Amino acid sequence: MNRIKDYAGFVGWFSGLGYIVLLPITAADLAGKPLALALPPGLHALGFLSAVFVTARLLLHAIRRARRVQNTSKGKTIKLETAAAVPPPSRKPVPLRSVIKPRKEFGLRGAAAGQAGNLPR
Repeated sequence: MNRIKDYAGFVGWFSGLGYIVLLPITAADLAGKPLALALPPGLHALGFLSAVFVTARLLLHAIRRARRVQNTSKGKTIKLETAAAVPPPSRKPVPLRSVIKPRKEFGLRGAAAGQAGNLPR
């Protein structure tokens, strides 16, 4: 379900940005009408809704960023001197791997070439 939500957000975001960029070209009442493309009203409605979606997301992002800056300016950040004085946590040593002995024989293990009695010939 998250994938569908991500895809829908992607489509809404880029169709809104595209409509914002193409709005001056697709407007019907341009003076001189350079590249005035006539789009159906349904596409203009979808483009307008997508543009509102993009604008709302940008405003929310700006508000969240402003709140984050306010919270960090109130003293919730760590001073650089104290952060540099604290050593990083020590790592645990990597466990040693057991030694694997190489094979002496391949194929039928333990059966010599002429001693396998139930082998088809």
